[in-house]
Amino acid sequence: MRNLSTRQVLRAALLVGLAIVVTACSSVRPPGRTAGSTVDRLLSTAEDLLGTRYCSAGVTPDCFDCSGFTTHCFAGVGIALPRTSQQQYDVGAPVDRSDLVPGDLVFFTTNGRGISHVGIYLGDSQFIHSGTSTGVTRTPLHDRYWAPRYVGARRVVTRE
Repeated sequence: MRNLSTRQVLRAALLVGLAIVVTACSSVRPPGRTAGSTVDRLLSTAEDLLGTRYCSAGVTPDCFDCSGFTTHCFAGVGIALPRTSQQQYDVGAPVDRSDLVPGDLVFFTTNGRGISHVGIYLGDSQFIHSGTSTGVTRTPLHDRYWAPRYVGARRVVTRE
């Protein structure tokens, strides 16, 4: 039997510990979300873009407007969305606020003239979006600015 150095033992212990953490984390998922599901990939894409700056008409990871952000995220999982928030509101099935699930599109009016903002519902009453003053960020649906401007939601991702 070969003698292992302290470094080799520590490395093996670290790898075993890492494997345990990864296994534990991957086994805890919200209902309706399986490992590698379209929703998981969608939300992962969206969250990877946290902190991306806002710019008008932005459609790339350099900068996004709200609908450019949702269009980019959904395209990453093979779902083509129309370009504007108003057009996106006409896609998918309507969803009651009480029935929101991660991956649903959530819509707002910021100008009093119809749909003017869109984000992606994350779960736990949170959505991710590209705001003019924040860039890509997570925000509670009950936020004092966004709550009164909420218009509705659409389900575009089919459950697997």
